[in-house]
Amino acid sequence: MNEFIVGFSVAALAKGVVNTVIITLGSSLVMTVLSLLVGLARVSPRWPLRWISVAYIEFFRGTSLLVQVYWWFFVLPVFGLSLSPWFVAVLGIGMNASAYGAEVVRAAIQSLDRGQFEASTALNFTRLTMMRRIVLPQAVRAMLPSWGNLLIEVLKGTSLAFFITITEFTAASKLAADATGNYLLFFAVALGGYYVIARALITPFVRWLERSLSAGFVREALA
Repeated sequence: MNEFIVGFSVAALAKGVVNTVIITLGSSLVMTVLSLLVGLARVSPRWPLRWISVAYIEFFRGTSLLVQVYWWFFVLPVFGLSLSPWFVAVLGIGMNASAYGAEVVRAAIQSLDRGQFEASTALNFTRLTMMRRIVLPQAVRAMLPSWGNLLIEVLKGTSLAFFITITEFTAASKLAADATGNYLLFFAVALGGYYVIARALITPFVRWLERSLSAGFVREALA
């Protein structure tokens, strides 16, 4: 019986880790795409885009992520729109994080020297060309450290998926602890697991991107 419980606990933890990683990857992709779109709209010369982006940012930053997820999963079906738990977890966490990411994008763009924009205008670049060839390559390098922090926040936010029926890492740890009665062990495993994912996977990946983009930027500058 004890062997069965231990086997069940290990299997639950493994499944929980896989689910957490999948949600983290999906939410990070959603966050990246929406952050760029909303961040660019935030600095757009067109005021309707700026107002929409500000409303988006203030709404998602100013309300609870858990309540947002509840709305996606429990309230929308009242209006005839039912979404799967996985879709809600990935989209909900990604949209919430993108509100913070959009401000990172805005700050990175606005931190660039105004001479960059003036030179682009003098060269008769369209705004799209200026953003693609001049502004974004430099802004991406500036925003990467903050982006790493956002990815870690996305990872930690995945624990809320438990409330919409997904057994992620935190929920799996609790199930294993309930089954064995060893709360110290399994919650220590949960703490260590999140730390390993954040510091051994996400942080090195972001640092690798920083080095790669910095090296590419130097080569382009010398060319």
